[in-house]
Amino acid sequence: MILLFRNLLFLSLILLPYQMSFAADSFDHHYMKWGDLLKRYVKERKVDYRGIIKRDLPLFDSIVADLEKVSESEYLTWNKEKKMSFWINVYNIEAMKLVLDHYPLKRSLGLQALRYPANSIQQIPDVWNQEALAILGKKVSLNYIENEILRREFSDPRIHFAIVCASLGCPVLRDEPYVSDRLDSQLNDAVTKFLQDHRKFNYDARKNTFHLSPIFKWFKEDFEKAGGSIAFIKKYIPQDKNLPDSAPIQWLDYDWSLNEQ
Repeated sequence: MILLFRNLLFLSLILLPYQMSFAADSFDHHYMKWGDLLKRYVKERKVDYRGIIKRDLPLFDSIVADLEKVSESEYLTWNKEKKMSFWINVYNIEAMKLVLDHYPLKRSLGLQALRYPANSIQQIPDVWNQEALAILGKKVSLNYIENEILRREFSDPRIHFAIVCASLGCPVLRDEPYVSDRLDSQLNDAVTKFLQDHRKFNYDARKNTFHLSPIFKWFKEDFEKAGGSIAFIKKYIPQDKNLPDSAPIQWLDYDWSLNEQ
């Protein structure tokens, strides 16, 4: 009996780290619910917000609840890829929540509102600083997620092609979540797809001029850390395009219309 007890104790000590790891990381890093919702309601790069409201608000609320259940102690056990994919998904989910909470979007009062389309996320008062989610026990806004978490902690300019502010000028919202085991390839694909859209990037060889999305201007500092906007772009453009290392830049208009179906 004593020998059996000792063996069981020894076995439990061996398994304890694995049990603790499982308990500490019970979060679904494949974001199955979020992926299910995206598959249903993201078609041809646009979102069926009306459909979500009519049929699947409980599912969306459950997705939010899962994010808000994550504790800081659990989060700290994650690797860099899990943390980064988490915050990218949180940003995209919060942007969607803000739209759903105010849908259908209507023009606000004031001269500022006239600068944007009537169905723009910009019509939501103080939208970038609204704290619509409570993550790791703290209320967070889109500005906070982007500037204090993603840009500051991860310093990867590819995030600007993954986070989606519910506008046509933004990168497209993928019909799948960002996940840690495929994060690098997903981010590379997001950049590539963005640069394939001539409304967001093109090079006029006749005039030797780059036409760039304002994203490259707004976050110039991030791209300078990667060698500059043009050097960054050339990593994702086929070499046979023969892009120059430098040329004048003209900034394209940013379409703030809602990315709705």
